[in-house]
Amino acid sequence: ESKEDGGLFAALTGERNPRNIPKAVFVDNVEGFLAGHGCKVEDALQVLQELHSKYKMMEASFHQNKSVVKAKIPEIDRSLRAVQFLQSKQKEGAKDTTSHYSLAESVFAEAAIDVSGTVCLWLGANTMVEYTYDEAETLLSSNLKHAKEKLEQYSSDLMFLRDQIITTEVNTARFFNYDVVQRRKAKTEDK
Repeated sequence: ESKEDGGLFAALTGERNPRNIPKAVFVDNVEGFLAGHGCKVEDALQVLQELHSKYKMMEASFHQNKSVVKAKIPEIDRSLRAVQFLQSKQKEGAKDTTSHYSLAESVFAEAAIDVSGTVCLWLGANTMVEYTYDEAETLLSSNLKHAKEKLEQYSSDLMFLRDQIITTEVNTARFFNYDVVQRRKAKTEDK
């Protein structure tokens, strides 16, 4: 970006949201904006197109991240419920219990589970850690809470981005239409 483009970028964006995404500024008076910043329509259109591309890229990334988080929530919830089930069996004084688990899609197997007070949680990256039931419940509850907060954050950011994309598209159309009108005027004056 040149110094001039950076100035136009700053002029076409305003404050930022909590995740540092710039807000698109609606340009009400195109002619006044161009005169005030001493730039050509083409320069402003180029900056608007770059801004639009950045918003679209962020939107795609956030959609993907939201999908990943959304898929993790049921998995975390199932694990939490399983730990809570084992805790309740331990409080009842049971030494072991039987349960059905998913072996593959639509295939379940029965397992005898030792109610020993500890459970192993798969943390990913080839890492499994043994926790007490209380530690596992605390960890899974925290992970579930953070995943739900992250999902809300992505939803909020996607709504914010959608507004910025629309504002940028409207600004682009306004600058383009202004340019068309100015070219027509120049053509009629040349005749």
